[in-house]
Amino acid sequence: MSLSRRQFFRFWGGGHQSAEKRQARFEDLETYVRTHLLPYDFTLTNAQELDLIAHVRAMLERTPDEILFSTDIRVQIQELVQIKIEPWRLNSNVAGREDHVREIRLVAPDYVADFVRDPASAPTIEQMKHTYGIDDLAELEGVLREQMQGWINQTDDRLLAQCDIVTVKDLVFAQLRSWC
Repeated sequence: MSLSRRQFFRFWGGGHQSAEKRQARFEDLETYVRTHLLPYDFTLTNAQELDLIAHVRAMLERTPDEILFSTDIRVQIQELVQIKIEPWRLNSNVAGREDHVREIRLVAPDYVADFVRDPASAPTIEQMKHTYGIDDLAELEGVLREQMQGWINQTDDRLLAQCDIVTVKDLVFAQLRSWC
């Protein structure tokens, strides 16, 4: 019966790595996970990072030496990390979008003051004074601000998600002009 090279070296003790070598490999691969595979587009919490490393460690402990000490282990680790991180990434994106829309809703009414003081809006302001029956500019600004707050709160999140805190000004101005 002939032996393959792999079987021959296993026979002579080269097939099984010592516990120290396995432990060193675990640490090297955990460092690889932390330095190369953690996401840059959002931050993991400490609990999430510990959970991820625990899953990687559990996988490594079950891995036979042939795979653990080969380059194939990195592919397996990458797959595990992607599977673990994807739900966290999705939750982070949803939370980030919600925060963004909330910020837009807070900033939008502040642009009413810019609209009222903009010289290009003077004809629209005069028409609004007549429509609302308010001659005092500060009082008109307060009424328009309240209306804008109500309108922006009712506006679809998908529309607001397309804006940033600067470009929402155009949306506010357009809406104010439409009220004449």
